[in-house]
Amino acid sequence: MSKKSKEAKAAKATSRSTEETAPVDQVSQKDGSVGADPDGSELNAKWLRALADLDNYKKRVQRERIQWDRSAREEVLIPILEVVDNFERAIYGDVTDAGDANGPASRDANGSDTGDAFRDGVELIFRHFIDVLEKGGVTPIETEGRDFDPNLHEAVGHVESDGHKTDQIIQEMQKGYMLGDRLLRPARVVVAK
Repeated sequence: MSKKSKEAKAAKATSRSTEETAPVDQVSQKDGSVGADPDGSELNAKWLRALADLDNYKKRVQRERIQWDRSAREEVLIPILEVVDNFERAIYGDVTDAGDANGPASRDANGSDTGDAFRDGVELIFRHFIDVLEKGGVTPIETEGRDFDPNLHEAVGHVESDGHKTDQIIQEMQKGYMLGDRLLRPARVVVAK
C-alpha cells in the first residue's frame, strides 16, 4: 500500500468516526441525555435554574398579592374614615343650638328628653364601626402629648405655647390611622413652636 492510499484510508476512517459521533452528540444535547454530559452537571444546572425561577415567581406573585390586598383595603377604608370623622363630630362636637353639650333639647310625646337616647344610639353605632375597623387592622394614631412626627402627622398649624415644648402636638384636628404597620392617613395636628 502506498503512502497516499494509507493517508486516504486514515482520513476516511477519521471522517467516518466523526460522522458517527456527531449526530449522537447533537441528539444528546437536544434531549438532555447524559451522552454529551457524562456527569449530568449541565442537566443539574438547568434543573436548579428552573427551580430557582419557579421559586422567584412564587415570591413575586405573593408580594403582588399582598400589595393588591393592601391597595384594595385602602380604597375601601379611606372613605369609611370620613364617616368615622362625622360620627366623632356628631358625638363629641360642640353644639351651638339650644340645649346642652349632648345636643339640642328635644322632647318625645311624653315630654322626655330624647337627646340622650339619640346620642347613645349614635355612640353605639360609632363604637361598632370602630371595632370593625380594628378587626380589619386599622388603628388610630395617638397624638395627645406626643412629639410631632412627619411620618405620622401632618401639621396644619403652628402655635406659640408656653405650656408645651417645641414640636409637641397641642391639638388634633383630624385623626390619623394606621393599617397594620403602614400609614393609611396622617393625623392632622396643631404643633407648638
